[in-house]
Amino acid sequence: MIIMAAALLAAGLTPPSHAADIRDRVVKETILDEQIALFCKMKCVGNQSEGTLKTLTLDPIDKNNYAVFGIAALRNRHVLSEYTVYDHTVYVSSHGTLDSRTCKLKVNDAKVDNDYNGIFTSLLRSESDVIGKIFTVPDCRKFIE
Repeated sequence: MIIMAAALLAAGLTPPSHAADIRDRVVKETILDEQIALFCKMKCVGNQSEGTLKTLTLDPIDKNNYAVFGIAALRNRHVLSEYTVYDHTVYVSSHGTLDSRTCKLKVNDAKVDNDYNGIFTSLLRSESDVIGKIFTVPDCRKFIE
């Protein structure tokens, strides 16, 4: 469920030029970044692993609908003394459409990049494929205005 939330608000590597950057506000006012960090704590490997929301943008499609784009980074890192044994970051990206009248967000696409051995891709699929799912974003209008 947590990876679905991460993928839900994570997206394309090149956001549209008219998109509003809402990442900092979402991190400050929601638990999404904590959910990504918690997911990584449970699924990432290494003694210095971390999960963060890297990018989150809103781009108006029409009067009521917005394209949502973002990226979550899942860093797998292990350090012994001064040596880094491994340091590998997986990116979960997705995009969706937010209806500002209902605060419903539909996930249009989600993918995993830089995934060593397909581990996180399998986890995303095992979380009952998020593509096509609809989620409620509480008080979504505060991020639009």
